[in-house]
Amino acid sequence: MTEPAFVQGVATDDADEGTAVIEFIFASIVLLIPVIYLMLALSQLQAASYATTSAAMSASRIAARDANPSEARAHAVAKMHFADFGLRDAPTSITYSCAGPCGQAGSLITARVETKVSLPGFPLLFGSDRSPHITLRANHTDVVATGHQ
Repeated sequence: MTEPAFVQGVATDDADEGTAVIEFIFASIVLLIPVIYLMLALSQLQAASYATTSAAMSASRIAARDANPSEARAHAVAKMHFADFGLRDAPTSITYSCAGPCGQAGSLITARVETKVSLPGFPLLFGSDRSPHITLRANHTDVVATGHQ
């Protein structure tokens, strides 16, 4: 049996040489990859949340200032908001409801925007139709402008 070698008063064991690099690589893989994925998923959800809120605000303002609001116009503006946040293919639906007579000055109109956001990487595994998603909703209410009858 050999005795451990001493380097500047500290015993060294040849069996432990080189394991720090392996432990660092293993810890990096186990810890960093999930953290990076979590950051990507949260940033995509935050972007979708901002886009949904912006689209709801724009849709209610379009309906409040136009006597005959066009759904095509509201969808085009929503598509622009989602593209600004890097979400070009997110499915959106826009619905309106009125408190009082629709289109009459002073009545309230509410736009509801709903979108479904897939988590990063899942559309590649399951396809875009069957991938898990998170549904985001936003509402915004605006007063119909005066002068519309």
